Amino acid sequence: MISHLGAMISVVNGMLFARRLRNISGVVGATSIGDGGTSTGSFHEAINLAAVEKLPLVLVVANNEYAYSTPTSRQFACRNLVDKAIGYGVGGHSVDGTDLAACLKGVSEAVQLAREGRGPQLIVARLLRLCGHGEHDDAGYVDPRLKQSALGRDCLKVAEAQLLQRGWADAQTLELWRSEATQKVEEAVATVQREPTPDPYAEDWRALASPHLLEAREPKPG
Repeated sequence: MISHLGAMISVVNGMLFARRLRNISGVVGATSIGDGGTSTGSFHEAINLAAVEKLPLVLVVANNEYAYSTPTSRQFACRNLVDKAIGYGVGGHSVDGTDLAACLKGVSEAVQLAREGRGPQLIVARLLRLCGHGEHDDAGYVDPRLKQSALGRDCLKVAEAQLLQRGWADAQTLELWRSEATQKVEEAVATVQREPTPDPYAEDWRALASPHLLEAREPKPG
């Protein structure tokens, strides 16, 4: 599951708990959030719960140096974002977010540790967001020196070059992947656009979802 919001961690926690209750082992849950998400209360509550219960969670934090326009220097006082792992008692890993091989290695090791029962694993990947959060955001607040540094590399371009150099894929395969991804996105958008809008008059606006609880609140005849 991927989201920039810290609240996504709780969702994965719930899925892992459900599998534990069903005695399903060997499962690892993963999600990815942004560095700004680590400054929220939902992040704290969820990562703390995952640590206490030793859930096999792998959390990837994309440290892109800015939470919208707020630099990391104004988000946390620790030297490195991965240092937060120590406080929660979870495994911490740092990777170069612009290096595909490094990311694959780091995530693979974290997944293995989580699967072995070593509890949650926090991965911090450093990179730079090369555009704004939306069309309204020109990202003019980004330090030009960062753009000129290794963090300012286009991750996808670097990954493509590595795939070709290491022989993991050829140019034809890369083009096929790009075409398939584009098609899936367009199909998803088209499906949503064809769906009718919700009819508020057809919805059941009960505050209680369980019918027997609703019936218990209704006055009995006589």
